[in-house]
Amino acid sequence: MSLYELKRVALDIIALIAVFLIAFFMPDALMPELAKIGLLSIFMSKLIFVSAGVLHAHISRKLLFPYIDFSKDEDWTNNVLIICWYAVIISAWARGG
Repeated sequence: MSLYELKRVALDIIALIAVFLIAFFMPDALMPELAKIGLLSIFMSKLIFVSAGVLHAHISRKLLFPYIDFSKDEDWTNNVLIICWYAVIISAWARGG
């Protein structure tokens, strides 16, 4: 990862870490221990499901549509097809069905 890419996402990474630190250190009266464990569980499962969806979409796109290249193809319908392909597969994995 280059320094430019790191600078580009640094604020987002800090915000994500801050959300989890706030939730972790929040008093039990405001957020019970079971809720903290649930938050971590949801985070880990969504991380796995969305990552699997991205990989599945990428592999299947390369196998089914190897001729479509975003940098060279000027037909916008092909681009929409690929975008929809990714959106459907990733959302299906993320929703669990």
